[in-house]
Amino acid sequence: MLISIKIEKLFDIFDYNLEFKEEGITILTGPNGYGKTTILKILDALATQNGFFFVRLLFEKIVLRLSDGNTITLEKKGNSEILITTNNSKPVRWNSRAIGKSLRNIPFFHQIDENSWVDRRTDEIYNTETLSQKIRFELPDLADELNARMFPKFPRIPVVYFIREQRLLRPVPETRIEPRQRNLFELHWDKEISAFSKTIEEYAKELRDSIKETLAKSSQITQELDSSFPRRLFDQQQDISEDEFNERFYKVKEIQKALSEYGLSDIKEDSHPTYKLENAKALYVYINDAEKKLAIFSDLLGKLKAFTDILNERRFTFKRIDISKEDGFKFSTSKEKSLALGDLSSGEQQEVVLLYELLFKVKPGTLVLIDEPELSLHVVWQKQFLDDLLKIIELQKINVIIATHSPQIINNHWNLTVDLEENFQEKNKEKNI
Repeated sequence: MLISIKIEKLFDIFDYNLEFKEEGITILTGPNGYGKTTILKILDALATQNGFFFVRLLFEKIVLRLSDGNTITLEKKGNSEILITTNNSKPVRWNSRAIGKSLRNIPFFHQIDENSWVDRRTDEIYNTETLSQKIRFELPDLADELNARMFPKFPRIPVVYFIREQRLLRPVPETRIEPRQRNLFELHWDKEISAFSKTIEEYAKELRDSIKETLAKSSQITQELDSSFPRRLFDQQQDISEDEFNERFYKVKEIQKALSEYGLSDIKEDSHPTYKLENAKALYVYINDAEKKLAIFSDLLGKLKAFTDILNERRFTFKRIDISKEDGFKFSTSKEKSLALGDLSSGEQQEVVLLYELLFKVKPGTLVLIDEPELSLHVVWQKQFLDDLLKIIELQKINVIIATHSPQIINNHWNLTVDLEENFQEKNKEKNI
């Protein structure tokens, strides 16, 4: 976990010493041009080992402190080299040539120019930053191999998930472009992105696929348990008390009810079996199996509840979101008329996309970076944002750093803010004393 970051001469001007908040949320504020978004990009680039970013960035020194006692120091040497030290370890050097050489060793990727790479399998084009992210998240074994080669004994950085200010559009891979359109795109290899799709539509499909995968796993577990049920029933020696059975059965019914509400199960809730001492062994096997069958849904149900509750109870007044096996999620008006996802306003889409990423894309232990969460959001929604985020942090076990201009986002949580203008002025005063 990151404790602090110290930056010297960012843009050749700013000196900062920023302490991250123990509550799990740190809010960066300050006027335009002070580097709020750049600080998020620094943390993202360090986590993704994007040396090209630091080679291009104008700064003198960056020092990060981790909760395990490690420190990471990056020093700019000339215009094209970064010296990295960790505690008392031997320095590691980043420069454009060395980083490019390592990336050139990646199978099926070819370097077009200093900052462009093409995937020979798909003809998809990446810049160095997006290629680094792809390797880190989609090819973790290869990422570990490259990092071990380039950064021996480099301390483990928290996984970072960056929610950028542009959230409503996503790049479409070249393989999803219609064949008749490809000749046009092949004429523009210098462009990093050739087409976009609506993020909200992509996420609805992702959730649909995730639900289908979970249901398939549930079906497999059910088949395995049902096939061995007679044998386990005859072999069972331990029984269960009436109080314990009733308590556990109540929880099973609650999960079954939730699955039905989200349209994830066509099975009716089990009626309460009559407890008899002579059936205690059979009931023990029955309740254990019921819990195992439903356990696969535990994580998904918690996220679905937070997702739908926040949108239906705190955000949308005349619309509602519903979960669907066929659609992932869908919307309707208060008069139960179906809405296309693209019919939502930009603010509504921003809210859906942001919540989806926080709940379904981010894993526990992740450091989440959010740039300008206030974009297109109504003032009332902005004021509710941090309260909802604190609940998500508790559910997801994550830490968050936000860059914002909005006092409404901060609302009554000014204790979580770090003002870059004030921090810069304090550093200047210290120098002049």
